[in-house]
Amino acid sequence: MKKNSFNIYQVREHWDSVSEIYDSVNKGLNWAHSERFTTMQKFFPAGENLKVLNVWSRTGSAVKYIREKCPTAEIENLEVSAKFIDIAKNRFPQESFDQTDLHNLSCETESKDVIVSLETLEHVPDPLHFLLECHRVLKVGGKLILSCPPAWSELPLQIYEKFFDNHGEGPHRFMTVKEVLKAMRDCEFKVIHHRGTVFLPVGPAWLKKFVEKVHLGLLRHIGFNRMGIRHFFIAEKTASRDPVWAKIQEEILKPNLCMHSGTSIGLSKGTLKLSDPDGECIPTKTGTGPVPEICYSASPEISPGEMYTGSLLGEYKRIAIANHTDQTIRSNAASGGILTGALIHLLETGKINGAVVLKMDKEHPWRSVATIARTKEEILESAQSKYTVTPTNVILSELENESGPLAYVGLPHQVLSIRRLQKLNHPSVASIKYIFGPFYGNELYGSSIKSFLRKFGAKKQDVVSLNFRAGDWPGHMEVTLKNGKVISMPKFHANYLIPFHITKSSLISHDLTNELTDLSGGDAWAPVYEERGKGFSLLITRTALGDELIKEMANQGKLELKDITEGEAIQMQSHGLDFKKRGSFLRIQNMKRCGKRVPEINLSMPPVTFKRRVFEHLLDSIFWVCSKSPSRFLADITPNWILGPMFQSARKLWKASTKSIKRSRLK
Repeated sequence: MKKNSFNIYQVREHWDSVSEIYDSVNKGLNWAHSERFTTMQKFFPAGENLKVLNVWSRTGSAVKYIREKCPTAEIENLEVSAKFIDIAKNRFPQESFDQTDLHNLSCETESKDVIVSLETLEHVPDPLHFLLECHRVLKVGGKLILSCPPAWSELPLQIYEKFFDNHGEGPHRFMTVKEVLKAMRDCEFKVIHHRGTVFLPVGPAWLKKFVEKVHLGLLRHIGFNRMGIRHFFIAEKTASRDPVWAKIQEEILKPNLCMHSGTSIGLSKGTLKLSDPDGECIPTKTGTGPVPEICYSASPEISPGEMYTGSLLGEYKRIAIANHTDQTIRSNAASGGILTGALIHLLETGKINGAVVLKMDKEHPWRSVATIARTKEEILESAQSKYTVTPTNVILSELENESGPLAYVGLPHQVLSIRRLQKLNHPSVASIKYIFGPFYGNELYGSSIKSFLRKFGAKKQDVVSLNFRAGDWPGHMEVTLKNGKVISMPKFHANYLIPFHITKSSLISHDLTNELTDLSGGDAWAPVYEERGKGFSLLITRTALGDELIKEMANQGKLELKDITEGEAIQMQSHGLDFKKRGSFLRIQNMKRCGKRVPEINLSMPPVTFKRRVFEHLLDSIFWVCSKSPSRFLADITPNWILGPMFQSARKLWKASTKSIKRSRLK
C-alpha cells in the first residue's frame, strides 16, 4: 500500500479549523453519521473489562456506544486534533483523550482487546504503517473494527459538498475495497467480515433505513456488497508477529526499496543476518529473538531526505580539484587518492587508530566486505572503488566494542544511518570521529560478477583476486583465476554491466556527492583532467573537521589543490547530478503513478523540461529491458571485443546527444 501525498500536520490543520462546526454539521446528518457507531456495536465483542483503543476519536462520540456494549471497558482515546481533544474532554470529562500522529501509536505491544477505527484510514499519511501498528497493539485473538469510504465515493462526496452543509474531508484518499483488503492481509490480519453500508446517504430517515435494510438483507448477497459510501472491515489478529521485522518486511523489503546498507543487520543483536550476499543482499531473520526498534528507525529507507538541504551539492566549505602527491597512493586509488591519502594521514598522525573501509574477502575473493583497517598497508589494500553491493553497516555490531577514534568510509545511504545514530548517541557509532565518502552513481548486484566471469568461461569459485579499477586511471576490471589466467577489461568497457545489473536502490537514490560526510570526493569528469590520465579528484569539504584536515594535508605538501566554483563543479558532474537530482525524482514519480510505495524524500526537484521527461522514459525503458534474463543472456554471450567497444561508443554518443538536455536548468 502506497503512502499518501499529505502529512499529519496538514490533516491536523484541517480538523482544527472545522472543530467548532464539526458536531453541529454531523447532527444535521443524523443517521448517516451515527450509523458508523451502531454498526460498530454489532461487531463489538462481548466481555468484561475489555481494553479498547479508539483511534481516531474526534469529539468522543464513539465512547457512548462503546460503553453501551461494555460499561467496564478500559478505553484509550487517541485523536489528531488538539481542538477536538478539548471538546471531547468537555463532553466526557471522565474519559482520557491523547494526541496521536497516526504513525506510532502510544500503546504497549499486544495490550488491546479491541481497536475501533472509524473513518480514519483515508486520512492517514501512511495507511500501511498504521495497520501494522494496529496489528502490533492488538492481543492475539483481538478484533479490529475499521470503517472507511470506498474509492468510488469520491465523486458523490464532491457533489454533496457543493450542495449541502458540511465540514469537508480535508487531506484524504479514499482507497478501493481491494486495496484495503490486501493491505489488511499483508499485515497478517484475518478479515472475518466485510460489508458496505449507507446505501442511501440522503433523504428521509425512514427511507434511508428501509433501503439499508434491503441492502443488508438482500442486495449485498447478490453482488451489491461493495455499494454504500461506508465500508466496514472486521478483522482478527490470529498470531503474534515481530512488529519491527513486520515494518522492515512490508515497508522496505517487499516494495523493493532496500538500500542494502546493512544497518538493520549491524544493529540487530544477532536477530537478523545477511541473505544472498552475491545477489539481492538483503536482511533476513535468524529466529533468535525480537528485532530491536533501532533496526527500523535507523534504516536509510525511512525518510531518506532527512538531514538534506535539497541543493545540488549539499552544504560545503570548499570545492577543489585535488590529487595526492604520493604517486603510490595516487596510482593505487580510483582517482586522485584523496580519501585513501586522508585515511593514511589520520592514521600516521595518531588522530585515528583505524578506519572502516571495504576490502576484498579472502575466502570469497569476488566479494567485498567491511573491515577495520589499522595499518597503512591495509588502507592501501582497501583503496579503489567497489562497485558491487556491500552492506558496510553490518560492521556496526563490532564497533560498539571499539574505543576509537575511527574514520568511516561509506556510501550516502550508509552515511545517513551513521549520522542518525550519532544524533541518537547510539553506542555503535561512538567511536566514529571522521566520516568520508566517495561519490555515488550506482551499485551493481552480485550477479554482475557472475555475468562478467561467464563471458570468459569462468566461475566465482575460480577467482583468486578481483580489482574493479586496477592500474593507472581510469583503470580496468581485472580478475586473476586459480589457473593463473588474468581477465582484464578497460573500465569504460566493463561499464556495460551497469544497465544489466544496476540495483533498484541506485535508481531512486538522490545523493550523488555524499552530502552528509565530512569529506567527499569522486572523479574529476572534465576533458582537461580526463585527457591527462593519472587521476584527479573533485574534492568537497563539508564540515570544519573535514576542511581543517585538508588544509593540514595541503600545508604538509601531501595534496595539490586547485579551488573551483560551485558552478564549475556542477558542470563537471552534470551527468551524475542530472541522473540523481532529477532522474531519481522522475523515477519515483513514475512509481507513484503505478501505485507503488516510494521513499519519502520530501525535497524539491530541479526544474524539468519536457525533453528531459521524454528522455527519462527512454532511459527507464532501457534499464527495464536490460534487467530481463534474455537481455542479460545476450550480453553474456556477446564477445568482449565486440560488447566493450560497442558500449563505450554508445556511451559517448549518448552523452553527447543528451548533454544539453541534462545540463538544461541544472544549477
